[in-house]
Formats: sequence, C-alpha cells, structure tokens
Amino acid sequence: MHFANNLRDMKSRLIAIIGLMAVFGIPIKAQYIGPNLRGDVGLKSGTQPDPGFYLVVPLYYRSDYTSIRLPSGNQVPGANDVTVSIFLPVVAATTSFKILGANYGFQIAPSIASQRQSVAGGLINRAEGYGLSESYIQPINLGWHTKHADFLAAYGFYAPTGPASLDMWSHELVAGTTVYLDGAKNWHAAGTMSYDINQRKRSADIKVGDYLTVEGGAGRSFIKGAASAGLSYVLQWKTTNDSGSAIPAYLPRGKNKAYGIGPELNLPFFAKGTVVGLVGFRYTFEMNNSTNFQGNNLVVSVTLAKLKAQ
Repeated sequence: MHFANNLRDMKSRLIAIIGLMAVFGIPIKAQYIGPNLRGDVGLKSGTQPDPGFYLVVPLYYRSDYTSIRLPSGNQVPGANDVTVSIFLPVVAATTSFKILGANYGFQIAPSIASQRQSVAGGLINRAEGYGLSESYIQPINLGWHTKHADFLAAYGFYAPTGPASLDMWSHELVAGTTVYLDGAKNWHAAGTMSYDINQRKRSADIKVGDYLTVEGGAGRSFIKGAASAGLSYVLQWKTTNDSGSAIPAYLPRGKNKAYGIGPELNLPFFAKGTVVGLVGFRYTFEMNNSTNFQGNNLVVSVTLAKLKAQ
C-alpha cells in the first residue's frame, strides 16, 4: 500500500493549498505575496490519496524568514526577520466515484495564523496573537493511477474568512504527476504545479499578481509503502504585476520569486484494521530569492485516516 505517502501529499496539498503567507512591505523593493504556502507539498505530490476519509489534527506550518532580498538577490540591510506560524485542521475524502476515469475527492481546510504582515507606511507591521485566516476549499480533486505514474488535477479557492486573512479571494488550478522509477513503485519523483489567480482586495484597490508554484520531491518508499524519505523542493514565481491605485508609490510593479529544497520523512505510527495514523516532517531551506522574504519552512503533520476496505 502507498497510503502513507498519499496521505502526506494530500495533507500537504491541503495545507499547502491554504494559508496566510501574508502581505508585506518595505521601503525598498517589497511586494505583496499570495496565499499559497511555500514548501507545503513534497514527495508524491502528484498522487491522490487512496479512497477513504482523512483528518489532519492539525497540520503545523512555520516560516522563519531571516532576511528580505532585493531584485538582485542581495540582502536588505538591517533586522528584517519575521516568523509566521499556521495551524490547519484538514478534512478530506477520496471516493470510489469516477469522473473521466479518475477517482473524485475533495478537501476543506481553515487556517489559524499567529501573525500577519501588511503594507503600511513602508514598514513591516506585525499583528501578534492567533486569529482565523484564509479557508481553503477544494471541491474538485481528480486522481488517476497507471502502472508507471499517477496523475492529479484539482480546482480550489481561498476564502478570506478571518481577520488575519489577506482580505482577498484566490482561485487555484492544480496539475501534478508522480512517476515511479521501478516496478515495485519504491523509487519515485513528483512535481505539482499550482496556478493562483488572485482577486482584488475587498478593502482596498489592490490586486496582487498571480503566482505559479511548482512543488514536489524525489525519494523512496519503505515499510511496504507505508513510509517514505527523500528531498522535496519548491519553485515559485509571480507571473503578473501587482496593480491598483492603493499600492504605495515606492513599491515596484515587478515580480518576485523564491526557491527552496530540503529533507522530508513520513512514518506510520498507528494501524488497526482500516484505520491508520501517519506523522510527517518537511524542512525547506530557501535560497536565491529576489524581491521577497527568504528563510526556512517547517511542516509537521499528524494524519488519521479511515481507508476504504479493499
């Protein structure tokens, strides 16, 4: 069975696909950021979870940003460190119902964030204390499985459901694949593309540019497919300029980018009949970012699953 990796990818997709990465601003070369969390997806990101019901209780995402990078990639002088912690309880299901030969599934995940940043007077404003942020809803999740590869297609959206949100709706299109490098499906490489189309903010004439994010990883499954280890990666680019009359004049209309890589480990800790428990860890080191924060991202999750009996 490959449920461990599948669960992890689902949870990281969910997680991933949620959350407040926050808006930020500095007097020199800062830009707005969208809701897609960097480093939220890794190994077997292009594989839909096996049929069943899933609960992440909850997923923990932490970003420790230690610097702000100019378009050249050089660091902005001074102390510009920011830490964002997000908790994401996730409910998801994969059904046996078929659409175009794929299993149908869905995911729902509200997020609770410890902090946010906003553009105000050219400084980083920090709102401490936990509050409800975005909710990520993915009503369409389709998964195909073949002998040598899995494929995933999905649509989801971020809703600004709390005071710590980015105050905008965002639509997300998802496509991914996991390719197996041996007949036993132990060795695998995956990539998942998410394209986020951001809407205008509700309280200001600001439209954040759209984002393209590519995430995945390469590694090996073991313990009969219930565990996995390897390297995960993230590549993210803003594809369109920010626009709107409320954007401060000192903020550029250019596009930011970010890259990261790091280890990932997923292990089962409980199994009784069709009920299983999994724990996952992922740590991403960012590098060569430009017009953006740069730091490290930690994802820790505990997933409980009620799998459909075979």
